[in-house]
Amino acid sequence: MRPLSEPGVNELNARNKSAWNQLYASTSELIWGCDPIGFLAECLPVGSALPAGPILDAGAGEGRNLPPLLALNRPVCACDASAAALAKIPRTVAARISERVCDLEQTGYPDANFALILLSDTVETLPEPEPVLREMLRLLRRGGVLLANLPDHDDGVAGVNLQPAPGGGWLYQGKFFYRFFSIQEAESLFIGAGFELVAGHDCHWMEPPHPQFRDASHRHHSRVVLARRPA
Repeated sequence: MRPLSEPGVNELNARNKSAWNQLYASTSELIWGCDPIGFLAECLPVGSALPAGPILDAGAGEGRNLPPLLALNRPVCACDASAAALAKIPRTVAARISERVCDLEQTGYPDANFALILLSDTVETLPEPEPVLREMLRLLRRGGVLLANLPDHDDGVAGVNLQPAPGGGWLYQGKFFYRFFSIQEAESLFIGAGFELVAGHDCHWMEPPHPQFRDASHRHHSRVVLARRPA
């Protein structure tokens, strides 16, 4: 996976974050709906498999995945670069968590703070994922795990209204950054960031249309990675 060059990655990052925030602010509807993402029920670790400590939903968006995280009976934090997204978390859920607007590459949370981090439908939207993964590693306790998905090249949204992004990757609707990964690319990304791979799953699921974003039902195919901070 070659690094992005022009326009500069900082400019592309800024435009990408602005596009996502504008999307969330464009409608009072939940873009992703209320149901957790399709791989979570199969791949979420049980609480007994985790070290002591809280949970972080990084790139939480509108909070679709927070209820199953809360069901693990630990403190849960949610962070996202989009204030508009976090503002749409249902009140009954928001009352049970702590929220933070921050860039994922510099969250401001303490070192070794979390037992579990969920990074759902996020890595593929990052023009530069490596700094974010290094930040996730910093945030994990020894033996803590990161659960993340990375869409495969045959994911149902690949090739749909995508234009090449300068320097690599794709732009959906000309503004939302996306990248797709083979199994080898996905696993190499986490190993390169310092993680130890625990498990990997090929997961398929269907998603309904998303208001203001995608107007047809579509299937997803992701490599779901469970990666641990080495003890």
